[in-house]
Amino acid sequence: MNLKKVLKEQVKRISFSPEEEKSLRVAAKEIVLKLKKSNLKSAIGGSLAKSTLIRKGIEQDIDVFVVFKTEKDMAKLENALKKAGLTEYKKVHGSRDYFRIKKGGIAFEIIPVLSIRNPKEAKNVTDFSLMHVDYIKKKIDRNNKLADEIKLAKSFCYAQDCYGAESYISGFSGYSLEVLVSYFGSFANFLKKIEKERIIDSERQFKNKSMIKTELNESKLNSPIVLIDPTYKYRNITAGLSEESFQRFLKSAKKFLKNPSLDFFEKKGINVKDLEKKAEKNRARLAELLFSTNKQEGDIAATKMKKFFNFMIKEFERKNQKIVDSVFEYSEPENKAIGFLIIKENKEIEIRGPSVSLKEAVKNFKRARKKVFVKRGFVFAKEKISSKEIFYRLKNFEEEMNVGFEFRFID
Repeated sequence: MNLKKVLKEQVKRISFSPEEEKSLRVAAKEIVLKLKKSNLKSAIGGSLAKSTLIRKGIEQDIDVFVVFKTEKDMAKLENALKKAGLTEYKKVHGSRDYFRIKKGGIAFEIIPVLSIRNPKEAKNVTDFSLMHVDYIKKKIDRNNKLADEIKLAKSFCYAQDCYGAESYISGFSGYSLEVLVSYFGSFANFLKKIEKERIIDSERQFKNKSMIKTELNESKLNSPIVLIDPTYKYRNITAGLSEESFQRFLKSAKKFLKNPSLDFFEKKGINVKDLEKKAEKNRARLAELLFSTNKQEGDIAATKMKKFFNFMIKEFERKNQKIVDSVFEYSEPENKAIGFLIIKENKEIEIRGPSVSLKEAVKNFKRARKKVFVKRGFVFAKEKISSKEIFYRLKNFEEEMNVGFEFRFID
């Protein structure tokens, strides 16, 4: 199947029919009307408002933004939901608390935002949301084909595990993909050209790229792509994109362009058989890890568990064990995560002790170990180690990290 046919078929797969989209809008408007009766101004936002919503998973997320004059006024939102009869909500904690209401296969996210005229007035990233809706809607109004091109980008990145601004994913946000596809003009062009264009100012808010590097805070430049927010020049909307996620995206993009297939739009999950083969090929061990935490499900819990997983990898590397590959996957319904490590074991490692000039420290080091030797002006000792032992030592960090884990080797 050629590229054009693949993309045409994929658009059909992920798009809602006009009737389905109308039904989603009606359901969202019911929430808006109920909030209006509680004297709250609200509006449908996110992908539904921009006509870039895609089918993914069983549940559809619909954003409803509730506009307040001050952050203090936002405290009224929970009581307003109760008065409006929207009592079956769940409070979600984040940089700013919001509420989730599940109804008939739809998860409505009721998000408080500040009423702002100038981007500088924003107190939280969500305060830009309605500006983002207006910007993308204008782009699509000028070029109706953009909506489908954006849907393709979202579904591709979702399948390749690089879609989502959550900390544990560190991928492309939905808005960043909308801006990138609008800038490049199509999904295919986005895949072909993104690697060569790492600093993008689509609305030319800066005179040149050198000015971007000068005027943006250094912390906002530490991402593989710097994408200036068209609605606010001092914001990099890909600041949360990690090098790991970006490289995964580039690798998948090259493979897809070389051999277009609908398979690239299907989320695969973890292939344990492939990991077993890779472990065998590298004469390494495959370890399966199951993580749990009592933290709030979603980004907070997943980030906690991913942080512990990354800490494990560093500990293995610190003990001179080679990590051939690592895979992590979070499941929100169970609020648990699974991880796999392919470990090329080094059963005897060198432990560096003090400088030979520190006589007392050297004596203490020798007392603790049977055999020592001198190398490059330091005393060393050899220590036998195993992956199992390292895992048991990592158990000591469970309470500190607020994450529990179990492990087993797949031999």
